Amino acid sequence: MSDKNLHPEALAIINDIRSAEKSGERIPLYKMNYIEARNAYLDMRGSLSPPAPEVYKIKNISIPVDSQNIKARYYRGINNNNNNKLPVTIFFHGGGWVIGDLDTHDVVCRQLANEGNFDVIAIDYRMGPEYRFPTAINDAIASVNWIKNNPLNLPINVEKIAVCGDSAGGNIAAVCCISSKENLVPSISFQALIYPSTHMGAHYPSKEQYNGFILSKLLMNWFEKKYIDKDKLNDWRAAPMLFKDLSNLTPSLIAVAGCDPLKDEGLAYGEALKKAGNNVETVIFDGQIHGFLTMGARISDTAKLISLVSDRINNALK
Repeated sequence: MSDKNLHPEALAIINDIRSAEKSGERIPLYKMNYIEARNAYLDMRGSLSPPAPEVYKIKNISIPVDSQNIKARYYRGINNNNNNKLPVTIFFHGGGWVIGDLDTHDVVCRQLANEGNFDVIAIDYRMGPEYRFPTAINDAIASVNWIKNNPLNLPINVEKIAVCGDSAGGNIAAVCCISSKENLVPSISFQALIYPSTHMGAHYPSKEQYNGFILSKLLMNWFEKKYIDKDKLNDWRAAPMLFKDLSNLTPSLIAVAGCDPLKDEGLAYGEALKKAGNNVETVIFDGQIHGFLTMGARISDTAKLISLVSDRINNALK
């Protein structure tokens, strides 16, 4: 692992983390129990995210799944203060399928809704270790179908749906698109995958090269143990790279961080989608680190990423 390729803003964050861990002020997530890790992740996001921008409307909603209700949050942006039907982006947060929630990515969803000509619905899918694979996937697919049916009569155009997610959420979004194709329900018009996990359990060079830049092998192993049984790692819902036929999928944006352990599998998935004949745009944010989507208080590229995602979804859902 070398610091030389890191953007100065990213390096400053990495150095702060190193100093805090060396002094004992910060404990690595993989040394915590999952409840402690969730609280620490929320605290970290709070310190790295900018203040939450005002939006026109926020509504907490519940989505029935398997005789239970999972939480979700509906956003309408500040520039769309009317009751016109708008396209909708369904957002799945990152956090290794173990940590993260509606609050860790609240600022991101507000920013997307404000910059985009679409509404955002964030999904608080169930996570490991309480709910192991494939519960998160099943929750996500059920949520897409529920939103498509629009039982709450939200002012959304259910013929124009995008999915978006970062890291583990990018994995979930990718799986939703494949599932949509497999079930012959073309309800998704676009996918925006932000440094997605696409090949769980596989060993790509970037996992060695950038080990420890936010993500580490120890942390990824901690996530996997809490989320999925080893004998299921070859399930395409855990590793969409393994799906037998990636043709005829929705157009895609794949944004990766240049110094991210997940960089290579994100790029590989983009190449696999292109090889299968799909419309794919891949963008590399040189020098950036895993998780920078939620680090807008200290990383200027975050605003560029939000604008990129909003612009591509706008164009796809016109």
